[in-house]
Amino acid sequence: MGNVVIFGNQKGGVGKSTLAVLYACWLADVRRRSVCVIDLDAQANSSKSLNRSSAIAEAVELFGPDLGPIAPPRERTIALAAGSRKLADVELARADLVIPLFRGNVRRLAQDFDAVVIDTPPALGLRMSAALIAGHAVACPIELEEYSIDGVADMLRTVFGVRRRYNPQLRMAAIVLNRFNPHSLRQKAAMQDLALNFREFVMPARISTRSAIPEALAAGVPVWRLPKSAAREASLEVMRVFELLQQRIDGSKASMPADTQA
Repeated sequence: MGNVVIFGNQKGGVGKSTLAVLYACWLADVRRRSVCVIDLDAQANSSKSLNRSSAIAEAVELFGPDLGPIAPPRERTIALAAGSRKLADVELARADLVIPLFRGNVRRLAQDFDAVVIDTPPALGLRMSAALIAGHAVACPIELEEYSIDGVADMLRTVFGVRRRYNPQLRMAAIVLNRFNPHSLRQKAAMQDLALNFREFVMPARISTRSAIPEALAAGVPVWRLPKSAAREASLEVMRVFELLQQRIDGSKASMPADTQA
């Protein structure tokens, strides 16, 4: 079964969708994996960035019983369960009915694909809870601002709560420092505070503020395919973060007891 990796933070505007898309592209391009991206955000930013990928369903369909047949994935491909405004209606559904259906559909996708990447909405609700109950690993992007750090503490409490009550295979894989400004004394101080309080989870690599990253996604390509010299340093940072993230994901899954890996 492929890894189910969730990009989540209960604070918006931290680059969650950007990193989810880039990670999926990295898995396909560099690791030669087949990847399914599930966009659970009603704003559907990940879906817009991946509009050239093959659509297998709307993400809202994963909360129902009627998910149709899915074409067998190919190596180095990205399939998309696209987000839409219909996802907002999921929050009004009965959790005891739709979360088991979502979990079953995600497990089905994880059997067909090498990896499933879930982009979540920036708030704790039914959709984020469903993703955590269905997932293996969480990557939590963060910008080094006071409110973002508060969001990390909330996210950790949520992950540990879901792990304890519903999904013992769930792990917090990494806190990913995103849009870092090396010239900001405030951000440097925040980074030290974050490392002090969440040392176990903070990634020992960071992604700086780089105009090449949004420029590449606007063009529908990952940053390492952007034919500009400015994209080179951004690509090195992004790939370094994903290499470390993947090591943590693979390591945490390998260390799980066999009876929790189903």
